[in-house]
Amino acid sequence: MKVKHLSIAVSILVLFAAAVFGQRIVVHDPTLPAKDGDSEPPRSIAKLYETKILPPVAKKLVSDGCANSPTYTGAVTGSFTRAGSKQTAVFYQFCETGNGLGWVGLAIIEKGKLVASFVQDSGWAFSIGRVPDVNRNGVDEVVLEFGGGMHQGEGGTGVSIYEFKDNKPVELGWYQSAKITDTEATTAWVLTAKPGKTPVFYLQKYLSKGNDKWRRTGANKVYRLKKLDGGNDFEEVK
Repeated sequence: MKVKHLSIAVSILVLFAAAVFGQRIVVHDPTLPAKDGDSEPPRSIAKLYETKILPPVAKKLVSDGCANSPTYTGAVTGSFTRAGSKQTAVFYQFCETGNGLGWVGLAIIEKGKLVASFVQDSGWAFSIGRVPDVNRNGVDEVVLEFGGGMHQGEGGTGVSIYEFKDNKPVELGWYQSAKITDTEATTAWVLTAKPGKTPVFYLQKYLSKGNDKWRRTGANKVYRLKKLDGGNDFEEVK
């Protein structure tokens, strides 16, 4: 069974985020209520999703270990491959190959056309977000949340931040966003950043004992994004 998004109403955090973080921006906050996502892409991109994105991916990936069973995860708008553009980034799960394992896809749409399509052998696709140009180079970043099933009483989620360079998604870094166990309090980490040519990231820890209330614990510390062993590269689909 997939680990569900952590959800809790944190109205105080929402109301006073600007005061608390100053010039910082929120990169990912797993303590916020999970938004009700659409199980299907919106009408504006549905035809492209079904006819231009998925068929080439199926041709590339379908095998005995990877069934043709795509699941739409979500989409965000921004300028991803080109400064000043109005684009849509689409994130989806193409197949599951094991507990917390599977192929996911990331595609970019602009003006009704598919301009980039990539797949990755990684975890289960949970959500997609946008960060408004954290390193001030003219393009926005995408935040991809991955998760998996419970294994030996433990589960959780991780988040990768990607930016397009030379029309290809390059991982800026990764962090563990939540940890769930059968016996301990659920832990979540909120990632914020101070934008700049060299952005500074901060990590704040929260705990919840299952009563739908989050308790902030410890200091908000400077954090260096990690690089996953073996890389976490996307493969282009042509």
